[in-house]
Amino acid sequence: MPQRPPRSQRKYQLTAISDALTDIIIEVEDEELNLLNLPKGNSIELTPDNLKKLQKLSHKHLPTVSPGGSPTNVIYGASNLGLVCAFIGCVGSDDYGYDYINNLRENDIDTYVSIKRGRSGLCYTLISPDAQRTFGLDFGVTKKLYPFEILHSLIADSEYLHFSAYELRGDQPINKATRYAYETARKVGTRISFDLADSLVINSVRQKLLDFLDERVDLLFANEEEAKALCGTNYENLLRYTDLAVVKLGEQGALAITPNGQARIGAYRVEDVKDTNGAGDNFQAGFFYGMFKCLPLETCLKIGNFLAANIIRRIGAQSKVKIQGIEYII
Repeated sequence: MPQRPPRSQRKYQLTAISDALTDIIIEVEDEELNLLNLPKGNSIELTPDNLKKLQKLSHKHLPTVSPGGSPTNVIYGASNLGLVCAFIGCVGSDDYGYDYINNLRENDIDTYVSIKRGRSGLCYTLISPDAQRTFGLDFGVTKKLYPFEILHSLIADSEYLHFSAYELRGDQPINKATRYAYETARKVGTRISFDLADSLVINSVRQKLLDFLDERVDLLFANEEEAKALCGTNYENLLRYTDLAVVKLGEQGALAITPNGQARIGAYRVEDVKDTNGAGDNFQAGFFYGMFKCLPLETCLKIGNFLAANIIRRIGAQSKVKIQGIEYII
């Protein structure tokens, strides 16, 4: 089942709008995670109490620091595969903010970033011994992205606009900015890609999410837990919201669903799992690459699974390796 080619040759193949969160990646023991009172495997905003505990924990361990945010990870991986990508977000006027911008630019991603006075957003990414990741969020100014900061010309010059349910949670300027970007994309023929992001987020913003999805998207990503949280065990129900749904099934592989049928492939076997953070995002980067190469759905899924299998062998959500012609390698 080949993929249709993009409608036109615009400057950017993929533009992401994202919470601009710098990942502070810390390997922790289960006992340390329990003391923080964070739900394992999920993403939650930090209270002043557990933020202080996390800051102490980061001084105790030697954290890895890198630009994060789920849609950011997607375009990071897509850029490494050769796609032309851009980023929209908001950072603070501090070292984390400037490092975030510079890191993306060094990886050939054009940045359309608002810089606000205050702290940049941080995501404490806690890796437990079972390779599960738990996120504690200190948003800083990252949610202060306003609709007037979304460039109409940028959206119009992008084949796809990609964002996630993370950008819809809460009642913040970035929620309205993301909706404005979506509405702009619809007016100028830019396709919409959307990631369900996190089952806790789905349940916390369910009505807002359903209202948004009722307007439909062109490509919908979910993992197994997220798909079930949205619409139960019949994944074909995702077609209420899109004509192409991709479900990441972990060790069971991945599934693509269209009105004309399904494609499914198995996962790569990985023995030495170190960190599951970024697996889904790197999968999506590979799937996008396959789509833009007009490869069959099975090959798009296979590329995605290959990248996901490789990223979980290391700590961190982003690979620094640039790959050309990955479809000829796997």
